[in-house]
Amino acid sequence: MVAVLLISALTVNAQDYNWAIGVRGGGANAGLTIKNNLGANALEFGIDLGWTDYGRLQVLYEWQTPVIADGFNLYYGIGGYVGAWNFRENAKIGVGAEAVVGLEYKIPSVPIAFSLDYRPSVSVLPEFGFGYSDVGFGVKFCF
Repeated sequence: MVAVLLISALTVNAQDYNWAIGVRGGGANAGLTIKNNLGANALEFGIDLGWTDYGRLQVLYEWQTPVIADGFNLYYGIGGYVGAWNFRENAKIGVGAEAVVGLEYKIPSVPIAFSLDYRPSVSVLPEFGFGYSDVGFGVKFCF
């Protein structure tokens, strides 16, 4: 029984789609995401718009591992962002690093995936320090 479980776990693909586009919302922002699966890894691009004067572009490199049952994947990764805030006053530019850990469920018979993740960040410019941490829920169309 253990051997069968190990063999089946090793033969499961991380994802069964190449591209996905969707939306992700969290406590502080909402935005558009585009994900390109590279097998067991992925690149995810995002545009976040804050509920106040805030916006940023981000890119994340992610590792993906099948978990729980068919269609579920744990993903984790690192990347960076460029952002701006206080558009109405003195616009400020920020650059930083970001991490992600989350769970995604791709519905097997429908080209839709749902995700829930946590994204902490570290600001590098204009000053070094911990950025915001965000928990977000996403819905993506897969193709």
